[in-house]
Amino acid sequence: MRAPLANIRQFGTSLDWNYETDPEPGCADRRIPLHAGRVLGGTSAMNMMLWVKGSDLDYDGWDLPGWSWQDVAPVFARIEQGPMRIGRTPYPDDLSKRFVAAARAAGVCADDDVSGPDLDGAAMAPVTIHNGRRWSAPRGYLQRRSNLTVLTGAEVHRVVIRNGRAVGVEYRRRGGKVRQAFADQQVVVSAGAYRTPHLLQLSGIGPADHLRGVGITPVVDSPGVGQGLTDHPHAWAIWSLPPGRVGLSDASNPKWLLQWVFGRRGKFANSIVEAVAHIRSTADLPACDFQLMTCLADPLADPKAKLKPALAIGHSYWTPKSRGTVLIRSSDPATPPAIRMNLLTERGDVDALVRAVLRTREIMSTEPIVSALGREILPGPGSDIEERIRQTAMTTYHPSCTVAMGNQPDSPLDAHLRVRGVDNLRVADASALPRIPRANTNAASIMIGGRCADFLLAASPADPSVPAHG
Repeated sequence: MRAPLANIRQFGTSLDWNYETDPEPGCADRRIPLHAGRVLGGTSAMNMMLWVKGSDLDYDGWDLPGWSWQDVAPVFARIEQGPMRIGRTPYPDDLSKRFVAAARAAGVCADDDVSGPDLDGAAMAPVTIHNGRRWSAPRGYLQRRSNLTVLTGAEVHRVVIRNGRAVGVEYRRRGGKVRQAFADQQVVVSAGAYRTPHLLQLSGIGPADHLRGVGITPVVDSPGVGQGLTDHPHAWAIWSLPPGRVGLSDASNPKWLLQWVFGRRGKFANSIVEAVAHIRSTADLPACDFQLMTCLADPLADPKAKLKPALAIGHSYWTPKSRGTVLIRSSDPATPPAIRMNLLTERGDVDALVRAVLRTREIMSTEPIVSALGREILPGPGSDIEERIRQTAMTTYHPSCTVAMGNQPDSPLDAHLRVRGVDNLRVADASALPRIPRANTNAASIMIGGRCADFLLAASPADPSVPAHG
């Protein structure tokens, strides 16, 4: 968890919820893996560590009081200047530098500040890496907190609701009996865009007919809980590398791990994504709609096979129209929810990805990158780009919007992150996003946590009023 490059070693382990979608009709009926952190800090402890806040158009477009860019910008500043550590790829490969230079030569803005609100540009990636180590949310927020008790190895089964009021949670520790923890003031659910709607539905908060169908007595009929699931559709383009260029194909060489262990330097101190380019797939867009990401390996190769030198470019589509669902299958908390992304079921999403791949081909045919590449592996010369996208597309692991804030009476949350229909219950994670931003959602999720902290302080009898931003 601490070595930045080692994050994919967590996939499929006990540190990963390791969900998958139901068969996806827009993606050749494949079940798509959905990795999410099952560890203190959630996915901030296993993500690619990119720190992109999003466009001002995102937050202003929510049209929610207290959530405009003017409102959230001071919260982001507070986070970046305090608990979190934001840096740049510390030991970039020559290929990553060439990609940035080629993107700029091909017309992408020469702007090093691509975190937002102005996103256009190609640059070395802004990342939550400090002194060669991952800087996750627990490192920023949970150190030296004498007034905090954390129970690890504990899975919450439901929120305890009495007379319309959240009073605590029911949970079980590994191998132990079911216990309850009670709140003097408020309960905050922060389990992510898959687990939060699942937990609320287990607690009787959700679409009433569906809850009855799986044996749960509804407490609040909230049809929007579990609806609106959004992620950034993601597709790869891959090139081989000529002799003399290795990328990450030698990452298993012990020398790289030793460099990190004894000096926090070298390849293991980098994110897998070393460089990014934020582009507009059509010129008339008001803001960027794609993030292009470098990966110095073939991400679709057999993980058991020896890595071959390759450079992959990931295309993360920031403004998709496809929406999915997270719905409980059973009243048993151990049964994973049914997750349907409906990825690429909207024609416009597929067309956008095709445009982005074509734009990447333009960049990769530009110096100084073209002379450092071998042949195109994916989609491959002469291939049907749309077909290859549908066969290989995935998500960017940015699930959002399943317990969304909104102004409407049937929105699951109000603008203060309060669950409608239940007193003393709030949600603070990516599930609360009204619409997914043009961003890597780790930053937006932590910002939501900061806003929730402000709301809790404002509501506390011990501190009845606080400044607007804490």
